[in-house]
Amino acid sequence: MNPKTPAEYVNPYIGTIGHLLTATRPVTALPHSWARIFPTVTPNVTDYYTAEKIASFPAGPLEIAFAHGNARDAGDAVSRFDVGAVDSHPYSLTVYLEDTDVTVSGTTAMRSFVYRAEGAGKVFILAKRALFAEKDGVLLIETPEGRRGRRAYIRLSLSCPFSLEIREGGAVLSGLSSPCELYASLSYISAEKAEEIYSRELAGEDFASVSAKSKAVWEELLGRVKIRGGTEDQKTTYYTALYRSFGKMFEYGEYGSYYSGYDGQVHEGDFYTVDQLWDSFRCMHPLQLLLEPERHRVMLDSYTEMYRQSGAMPSFPSEDGDRPVMIGFHAAALYADALAKGIPADFETAYRGIRRNATEISMLPWVGDRPAGELETCYYEKGFYPALEEGQAEWIADAHSFERRQAVAVTLEHAYDDWCAAKLAEHLGYEEDAKLFSERAKNYRNVYNREIGFMAPKNADGNWISNYDPMRGGGQGGRAYFAECNAYTFNFSVWHDIEGLAELMGGKEAMADRLDELFTTPAPGKYGFLDQFPDSTGLMGMFCMGNEPSFHIPYFYNYIGKPWLTQRRMRTIMDLWFTNSPLGICGDEDSGAMSSWFAFSALGLYPVCPGKPDYALSVPLFDEVRIRVSGGEFVIKAEGAGSGLRYIRSATLNGVPYERAFLSHADLTAGGELVLELSDRPNKAWAAE
Repeated sequence: MNPKTPAEYVNPYIGTIGHLLTATRPVTALPHSWARIFPTVTPNVTDYYTAEKIASFPAGPLEIAFAHGNARDAGDAVSRFDVGAVDSHPYSLTVYLEDTDVTVSGTTAMRSFVYRAEGAGKVFILAKRALFAEKDGVLLIETPEGRRGRRAYIRLSLSCPFSLEIREGGAVLSGLSSPCELYASLSYISAEKAEEIYSRELAGEDFASVSAKSKAVWEELLGRVKIRGGTEDQKTTYYTALYRSFGKMFEYGEYGSYYSGYDGQVHEGDFYTVDQLWDSFRCMHPLQLLLEPERHRVMLDSYTEMYRQSGAMPSFPSEDGDRPVMIGFHAAALYADALAKGIPADFETAYRGIRRNATEISMLPWVGDRPAGELETCYYEKGFYPALEEGQAEWIADAHSFERRQAVAVTLEHAYDDWCAAKLAEHLGYEEDAKLFSERAKNYRNVYNREIGFMAPKNADGNWISNYDPMRGGGQGGRAYFAECNAYTFNFSVWHDIEGLAELMGGKEAMADRLDELFTTPAPGKYGFLDQFPDSTGLMGMFCMGNEPSFHIPYFYNYIGKPWLTQRRMRTIMDLWFTNSPLGICGDEDSGAMSSWFAFSALGLYPVCPGKPDYALSVPLFDEVRIRVSGGEFVIKAEGAGSGLRYIRSATLNGVPYERAFLSHADLTAGGELVLELSDRPNKAWAAE
């Protein structure tokens, strides 16, 4: 029996039951492609694995419903299916529709969809208010104008003859023979461009050949990381996480040109957008920078293009403009990380946008590009974002009624963004700016209350908010003071100055005690706690693996001379919360953010602070890891890790004894070999300094 390839290990149904909030979807698509296939289930089930009926399949803005020949409308295409019998991969999907006796398979090219239907006599094309035209057996479909003038132009054809009937809300293709394949190519520029895309991606192809090409793309990309050892379930979990790490950003380029929703114009060049930056800057972008450096360069160029076209550096970009979501201006992290790791970019243009965000734009959560006001003035002049007293009415008109001020989290995350801005300013020779932002990077100190040992809110006068509860304060999601988590988590949201934070807490031993407290303090009744903090899933004490603000915390032990505790915590977390199961992701996936944490961590590496050129070390899940890098290959050997050994007894880097709990980006990308000798007991002396 031939061993599985990396793409064959992927199980898209991992995580399709949410622990509390959003579950994943089993997506078939090429890396970074917006041409994505996942069945449209009905009713609208949020836990995808529990869905019992499929109504249709997507083709961009269209929905395609396959039915028997006697079907009257798309409702007759709705069918039960057995989720356990779905053949789902990154490169293809096959599902049997029991009620209609139709088998549907789907695959994609970069901007095109291919479906193969066996037993279908009719196809329903669902597209409200779309314009349909038919010529020589080819359907041309134009969708209504959307936001920023965006329209979709679809060229659709079948491999078998059909009769066309235009109806309100779409069209019906009937008289199909079996099997029949459907081909749809989509452009946001013109019908002519859709025809060109068809010619480039589908002409002369069929389902089998397109699926094979898609698989080859995934094999090459996933094969940039090779693993040996561990269980079959661990390999499945790993390669599934890696596959999910290459979903976004989406490539909107159409072979030399693209339509931009940032100014409603067609431009020349390549272009990526759609990014959940609050989630993705932490480790998804650093993973793509490591494994796809050339593509990552284009993503950086795309951010500067979005800035040029809209006048604002986006924080949560969509296909049609920035979205006012979450907090912080974390594009600064992308460029600081690229600078630190030697990835070329237009740092001058990017800095102009980053500086504008940092000095002129509102920092209020979920507000977007609004001018700075009195709250920002408090941050600029006093070094903290001001909170309201408990029960005090909000007077800032722009403040979001549900998301509130998140005052402490805003202070902490903007202090990090300011640190990133300082690095860019220094590189570009803006000495006064570098000094300004370096000082603001220390603002985290202004919201640490030494008396209680927690980050805490202050009012505009600089007084601590009265009756503050670090565990339950701040209302729903802690949003008066924090972002979806409480002070136990945000106590450690200072990844750019961990040494300074330790000093603030009273020294390294004091920080170790605070970390232990985080992992061992139980929720005071999980039901009530998770009702208030539904994003804080994957609980281990107060540590919540299920949300991004926690990602870096287990690695803090490395910085205070106790890397063996990082090794212990990491193995426990990975074994407990990341499994080959519909419940195998413990929080919101957030478009690859959660998976990218595991994809990094299972290699024994993690970029704690984007903007610094190093990785914290732990123990891999596997006996051997081979990472393709610009200098060739970097190998991590950790014999026994796959069978459960979790502690580093000693290490060598390229044959030389190694006593650091960190690995530089330069050493990693140059290629080489890190050998970890493991033990079942901690070696508290290794890398203790």
